[in-house]
Amino acid sequence: MSRGERSSMLRVTSAAVRATLLGVFIVMAGANAQAQDIPTIRFGRQSAAEDNLWLMMAKPDLAPNYGKAYKVEWSQFRASDVAFKAFEAGQVDLFSTNANSAVTAATNGIDLKIIASLSRESANGAHTYWLGKVDGGPNSIKDLKGKTIGILSYRTGVELWARQALKTAGLNPDTDVQWAVVPFSAAADAVRSGRVAVAAAVEAFAQPALAKGDLKVVFTSKTGVPFDEELIVVNAKPSFLKQHPAAVKAFLSDLAGVTKYLAEHQTEGRQALLDAKLVVMPPEIFMKVKPYVTDMKLRPNIDNLKKQQDVLLSAGFIDKKIDLTPIVDTSYLPQ
Repeated sequence: MSRGERSSMLRVTSAAVRATLLGVFIVMAGANAQAQDIPTIRFGRQSAAEDNLWLMMAKPDLAPNYGKAYKVEWSQFRASDVAFKAFEAGQVDLFSTNANSAVTAATNGIDLKIIASLSRESANGAHTYWLGKVDGGPNSIKDLKGKTIGILSYRTGVELWARQALKTAGLNPDTDVQWAVVPFSAAADAVRSGRVAVAAAVEAFAQPALAKGDLKVVFTSKTGVPFDEELIVVNAKPSFLKQHPAAVKAFLSDLAGVTKYLAEHQTEGRQALLDAKLVVMPPEIFMKVKPYVTDMKLRPNIDNLKKQQDVLLSAGFIDKKIDLTPIVDTSYLPQ
């Protein structure tokens, strides 16, 4: 081979290498751009009654669209009122709250959409209990006159349930009792210490406390509001829905799949929550706790919400009624 032929071959080889490297660079750049284009959903979650949502965190492999159509930046709030403050401050895009709080917020002019239902408060499933002492505690709601009642937060569904229960015994919730904020996780200790006469605890916190034998149920969320209610709903910022409809649909599609998985694999699903430390309680108790009533398609029940709005109005939580139909948007759910 002549010197000219070798030089020509080297030029061709060098050009081929450069072309290959350029191709690799373009592919990598495209992949990086695609990854950067995946929308991030800033999601604010609550502290109870949304095991299906938490299972997405514990087992992301159950969410096939995660990392492809959307990513999630999770945060947690103690109660719905804190979540709404974060929402109004622009810190979250989607967030879960008590449905009564969502209706109240919408009535007060906060721009939001209810796009999914995570759980329902029903006598047929897990619900909320007000615990009191077995020895020396109140024997009935009437015995609460002049006492302090523990609630998760003010102007939430938990306070509403307590107020409605007091009315069934002829007590005035504004003058006959005092109120104190007590997290679900601290309810049993607050009662045992005498800080409050009764305190609210959801099923997951109530059952371990009741198992010790020194506490009892004085009333429940269904004492004063006997019909089924939407409990935890997913709310969204309308502008985010318009900007990232495909991401929201993919997220809710995955959430529906996880919800179905949890209903069909309660033991495995709950074990995953325990392993991920998203639920902290003895496994032997958690495995026996009743699940919340959940719509497998995550569809909010508008009739329930309308009845809840009536209760909110009668309790003075809102001063007017609005048409809830435009507030509830199920178009992002799997059809």
